Amino acid sequence: MSCISLLLMTSEVMAVRRAVFAAGASRVVVSSLPKHTWAAHFQDWSFGKDNTRCDAPIRIEVGVDEDHADEVVSAFLTTAHVGTIERIAKHPAKSTKGIFQRLLHAA
Repeated sequence: MSCISLLLMTSEVMAVRRAVFAAGASRVVVSSLPKHTWAAHFQDWSFGKDNTRCDAPIRIEVGVDEDHADEVVSAFLTTAHVGTIERIAKHPAKSTKGIFQRLLHAA
């Protein structure tokens, strides 16, 4: 299972959300960012417009299995006009191999 964190503009959230679900995402969490966390880093995203309040960066956390992770990243890159991949973290699958090894040694 992978968790992919994306940062993109508010106006693109619905399109990216649909695209990553179509690509095989199992979970999508959309959360807004406080202005003090993005104002300095993403100031150039506004392209000189004063509507930064309406089109502020949004974080999307996407949960996806290993088989569809590449398709989800590709869907994000082709759908979002302005955005960035913040983090890709792989969570190891719960394995029962260790439990079976201990049971065999106990018997």
